[in-house]
Amino acid sequence: ALQSISLPPPEDMNSPRLRHMLGAKISPGERLGNTLLSRDKTTLIAGKGTYVRQGQLVASLLGTLCAHHQADGDEERWIISIEPEQKKQRSQSSYVKNSSNICPQVGDVVLGRVTRVVRPSHAMVDIIAIVPEQTTTSNNNTPFIQPLHEPYSGTLRQNEIRPNSSLEIEISECIRPSDVILARVHASGEKDYILTTAEAELGVIQAVCESSGREMVPVSWKEMECSVTGVKEGRKVAKPRQVVKSG
Repeated sequence: ALQSISLPPPEDMNSPRLRHMLGAKISPGERLGNTLLSRDKTTLIAGKGTYVRQGQLVASLLGTLCAHHQADGDEERWIISIEPEQKKQRSQSSYVKNSSNICPQVGDVVLGRVTRVVRPSHAMVDIIAIVPEQTTTSNNNTPFIQPLHEPYSGTLRQNEIRPNSSLEIEISECIRPSDVILARVHASGEKDYILTTAEAELGVIQAVCESSGREMVPVSWKEMECSVTGVKEGRKVAKPRQVVKSG
């Protein structure tokens, strides 16, 4: 039998070891934990709104982190899932029904998480959602992020990061691994999508300070600052735009 767990107390040793507490709000692309914890004989299984990438369980939806327990002899199994916000489900019911059929198209603005920076030439990006333009809106005229059924591979080249950028640009001063970015699909390659952030509203929208691990806030179009230590790091910062991430 499955046992639904919503938000266990921190001292509950029977809950799975995850990067986030159960009940936490999760964004697409966030790593949730290793699928196999051999020390504890615990296995994490991808459920609704999650997928496995290189041994890591990763979220593909915006919503609340949940877990269901399965006992199988000495082995502990946890089905990890993301429960979308109810309001968002109602607003995007037509999209949710056909989410498995949606993929990025040339010209789309997409949400992605940087997985790797290959200096000096390019960055690898997991495309995790489509961000509709202002013409495709909800009832309150604000576009909803549309999470993809699974991540798509994207490449952001050095000369596509800033407007009129050249090969002399230092890519690590514009983008770093784990950054969340808004980008436009510039072209469709043989194996991945070619992305560009060479527009004012495109670029980094969320980043973590390398030295402190805390969230950073933009202070200019080319810098972000750690909210705790005040340390500044270079980024190609996106101009703020109004997008609904959840209900």
